[in-house]
Amino acid sequence: MKTVKFTNGSFISGESIIKSDFVIRDGRMDLNFTGPCDETIDISGSYVCPGFTDIHFHGFKLFDFTMGLMDAASGKFDSSPAAFSQGFDMLSKELARFGVTSYYLATIAADIQTLTHCTSQLHSHMSKNNSSGAIAAGAFIEGTFINPAMCGAQNPSFVHKPSIETFKQIAASSQDAIKLVNITCDCDGSLDLIRYLDKHGIIVGTGHTAATGNQIRAAVKAGLKYFVHFLNGPTSHNYKPFDGGAAVETVLDDDSIYAEQILDGFHINPRYVRDVIKRKGPEKVIGVTDALYVAGSSISQFDLGGILGQVSPDRTYVSVKDKPNTLCSSVLTMDRAFQNLLNWLTVPMPGIWNRVHDALSLPDALAAASKICSTNPNKLLNNPARADLCVFDLTGAPGSYSLSVNKTIVSGNIVYSR
Repeated sequence: MKTVKFTNGSFISGESIIKSDFVIRDGRMDLNFTGPCDETIDISGSYVCPGFTDIHFHGFKLFDFTMGLMDAASGKFDSSPAAFSQGFDMLSKELARFGVTSYYLATIAADIQTLTHCTSQLHSHMSKNNSSGAIAAGAFIEGTFINPAMCGAQNPSFVHKPSIETFKQIAASSQDAIKLVNITCDCDGSLDLIRYLDKHGIIVGTGHTAATGNQIRAAVKAGLKYFVHFLNGPTSHNYKPFDGGAAVETVLDDDSIYAEQILDGFHINPRYVRDVIKRKGPEKVIGVTDALYVAGSSISQFDLGGILGQVSPDRTYVSVKDKPNTLCSSVLTMDRAFQNLLNWLTVPMPGIWNRVHDALSLPDALAAASKICSTNPNKLLNNPARADLCVFDLTGAPGSYSLSVNKTIVSGNIVYSR
C-alpha cells in the first residue's frame, strides 16, 4: 500500500479543527509521520472528517436489501444471488460518492425465508473483503420484532414476537453478518432476546414500540444500547408520571442510550433535532438516512412489503400512499444529512422544549456533526479505528452551507475522487 501525504487540509478531531498535514500508511492515518511518501495530494481549503457511517439504510437506486434488485419496467424484484451481488457492488460505489465509508443494511418486516436469504447474501458479500468502495459492514434487522400496533409503514403480517428461536432461524445462514437488531421492549420474550443478542456481541436498539419507561430501563439493564429513529413515527410518550413515563421521556433522561435521528428535515422537525442534541449532547446522537430503494431513482410510487408508498412531488421525502403524514424511509444521503446539521446548528433556532437555541460557531458545528454522522455510530458498534475519511469542501454562509464531497478514503485507499 502506498504512503500518501495530504497537505493543507483542516482535520475535524474531537472538539477542534486542526490545520495539519497528515499521512496515510498501512491503512492508518498518521499526523506525525515525517518519512518519505509515495504521493502528495494538496487538499487546500478542504475539511477532513472520519468517514460517514450509516447504521440504518435500506437501499438505493432500485436495490432493496430485503427484496433485491427491482426492474423499473415491471416493478418486480430479482432476489437471485447475482442480483444481490450486483446491488451490493453498486451500493459500495454509489455511497462512496456521498462520503460514506461503511453502512449497515436494514430489513423491513418480511417472512423468515426472505430475511434468511438476504442476510446470507450479505454474509457472502462481506466474506469477499472488497474495499473498492464504501464497506457493507453488516445487517440491521429492523421490522421483525416490533410492536404490531406501532408498525408505521411496516407490514404487521410479518411481525413476530421477540424470540431467540426466531432470530436463530433468520441468522441460520448469515453467520456473523447481523450486527444490529431492533426489539420492542413491551412484549413477552423481549428481555430474553436482548440478553441473548448482547451476550453474542449484537447491538440492540428499540423502536416501533409502545414501551413504558420502566420497560425500557429494564431493557437497558439487559443490554439495550440505542433508540431506533427517535421521535419518528411510532414512538411512545407519556406526559404523566406513571410507569416511569414512556420512550420519549426515558431516552431523553437516560444518558446511556444513543438516539438515532433521521436528518432529512421531514421525519423530525429540525427544532426537535436541536432539542435532542441539546438534551442528549452531540456525543449520544446518531444521524442516519433510513434511505429506501427509490432514492437515487425516478420511481414515484412503490410497494414496501405490501404497503403502497409514494415519493413527494419535489422528491424530498416518501410517504404511505394517501397518508402523507406517515413517512416510510427517505431519499436522504449522508452528505446531505451532515449538511443539514451544519445549517440547523449554525443559526439561532427556536426549539419545541427550549425557547431558543443559540447559533454554534462553524468549528463547533462541524465537530458536533462529525460526531453525530461519523464517530458515534462507530463507538456504538465498537468498530476499530481505520483510515476511513471524508474530504469535503464547504461553501456558503451559516444556515445555507453547501457541502461537496471531494474524496472518500476507506482503509487508507481513495475509493472516490471528484
